[in-house]
Amino acid sequence: MDFSQAKILIVDDVEDNRDVLARRLKRQGLVDIQQACDGLDALEKIRNAPFDLILLDVMMPRMNGIDTLQALKDEGWLQTTSVVMISAASEIETVVRCIELGAEDYLPKPFNPALLAARVGAVLERKLLRDLNRRQLERLERELAEAWLCQQSMLPTAFPVDPAVLDIFASVDPALEIGGDLYDVFEVTPGLIALAIGDVAGKGASAALFMARTRSLLRAGTLQFHAVSGRVPRPSEIVALVNDELNKNNPQSRFVTLFLAFLDLSTGRLSYCNAGHVYPVLAGAGGVSEVATPPDPALGVIDGLDFNDHDLMLALGDCLFLTSDGLSDMQNAEQAQFGTDAVLAEISASRTLPAAELAGAVLAKAQAFAGGAAQFDDITVLVVRRLR
Repeated sequence: MDFSQAKILIVDDVEDNRDVLARRLKRQGLVDIQQACDGLDALEKIRNAPFDLILLDVMMPRMNGIDTLQALKDEGWLQTTSVVMISAASEIETVVRCIELGAEDYLPKPFNPALLAARVGAVLERKLLRDLNRRQLERLERELAEAWLCQQSMLPTAFPVDPAVLDIFASVDPALEIGGDLYDVFEVTPGLIALAIGDVAGKGASAALFMARTRSLLRAGTLQFHAVSGRVPRPSEIVALVNDELNKNNPQSRFVTLFLAFLDLSTGRLSYCNAGHVYPVLAGAGGVSEVATPPDPALGVIDGLDFNDHDLMLALGDCLFLTSDGLSDMQNAEQAQFGTDAVLAEISASRTLPAAELAGAVLAKAQAFAGGAAQFDDITVLVVRRLR
């Protein structure tokens, strides 16, 4: 590796020691070398222009090596600057303390040219690799942030229905920077609204790409079916179409669970197909319960499958609560799960609230149960309440 452009600062109160080190470093091809006579002088130089490597003497007047190293740590310089201590043999216990504070290595006095070259080279190589990894991580974080914004832009935040007729709230909380959950709300024909929620197996970038593919197929397939055939499709027909398309060019057999429903705003009739997804929850005057139906398979594994349609009625005031399994599967530090019963209990306790507040209450209850434990699965909710 080429270290010739590395910026090095030699900190020692003895000028002869600084000059010896500087000459030997230059023989290694290192040309950008500065000197400081003590810790205060070194800190002033570092604050003006950061260095790649600091060779720091332990015993110095005004500010010694330990105090200088502590200041470097407190100010955050050790995250980007490597420090090698310079010590006499009698100062080894002090050097150990410096290593604990964050110094990477030490050089004993008098200086051995071969040892100096080896240790300086090793430290600069490690720093170069850390810098490279940090830049790659920063690039990856930027790309993931952009991917999250792109993914979010695919999910509607404004819904094509009068809020006085239908109260809707939806949110996605990925376990990683981007996730595989999806929801959608769109108009099929005037007065007929499509409601969808899905959960791609896995997490991260590959799941997010499959999510985008699924969502595009779902919406485009529904609208194109109506445009070509002149009739409103059944949910099962769209689910079958999406399944067949997802099976194409899917060598890893990645799959997605999907709940798709068409809601007639005038009558409250909800026709739906549930392809392996979490059961919807219906909250109404009669109570709160899961709407269990015979399970259909998830999408993307086997093509040519038939799927089933089901119907239910949303009376005025009824609420349909849709979620991904990340909600009930949320775990606390003891790896106990929040569970479906807890979800149902919180929906029941908050069922008269507007859609956004109802969803917020359930999510807050789950997060309180987790108690700060890491979220391991994406959590998506889609809450719909029929008002008139």
